[in-house]
Amino acid sequence: MGAFAISAALYQRLRTGKGQYVDMAMFDVALILQSSHVTDSLHAGYRPQRRGLWHRYPPSRAYETKDGLVQLAASNARQHRRFFEAVGEPEEAARASYDELNAHTDAKAETIAGKMKERTAAEWEDYLQFRHVPAARVRELHEALADPQLKSRGVLHRHANAPGVGKALTVPLAAFKFAHGGPSIERPPPRVGEHTDEVLGAAGYNTPEIAALRRCGAIT
Repeated sequence: MGAFAISAALYQRLRTGKGQYVDMAMFDVALILQSSHVTDSLHAGYRPQRRGLWHRYPPSRAYETKDGLVQLAASNARQHRRFFEAVGEPEEAARASYDELNAHTDAKAETIAGKMKERTAAEWEDYLQFRHVPAARVRELHEALADPQLKSRGVLHRHANAPGVGKALTVPLAAFKFAHGGPSIERPPPRVGEHTDEVLGAAGYNTPEIAALRRCGAIT
């Protein structure tokens, strides 16, 4: 997404001669990567099901807590040390070489799983983040979509009237913002064939030629 935003800003500079400031947040990107689920959830109320998560480093997996999942992401030596110190395992914290990180993974995962059951997901999130360990409570999509942060970022666009839908339609826009002239949606998704004449006209076809294509069934 960062590369996409930079490319778009450079292209805009070629057209306008103006530089750009790119503003991007990880939360925005996470939602854009779930675009189809976001639209389905907001339009039809669908809630996607979890499919599980496994990572070769035990401190970088999702674990059950007292009331939900917490995703850990302590994947390097420094984060490994901070995590195991935070959960009261100083001996394991000291084992931070590459070989040690990959050793006894099942036993370490079992230990972590037991520890994580001692607190709620929100408690672990606060506790570990305060100790600079990457960790977050796993939120359902509907929770993320209700987060005030989402509204402030302008990641979503609402079509008040989308032809053929029968009600308002909300869709993801982009995972980045610009200081000026940023990404926007100007009109709702088109009906099949809605812009055929417009597109063919831009390609050089005149009105009689387009009519002839329609008569012979080449276009609808």
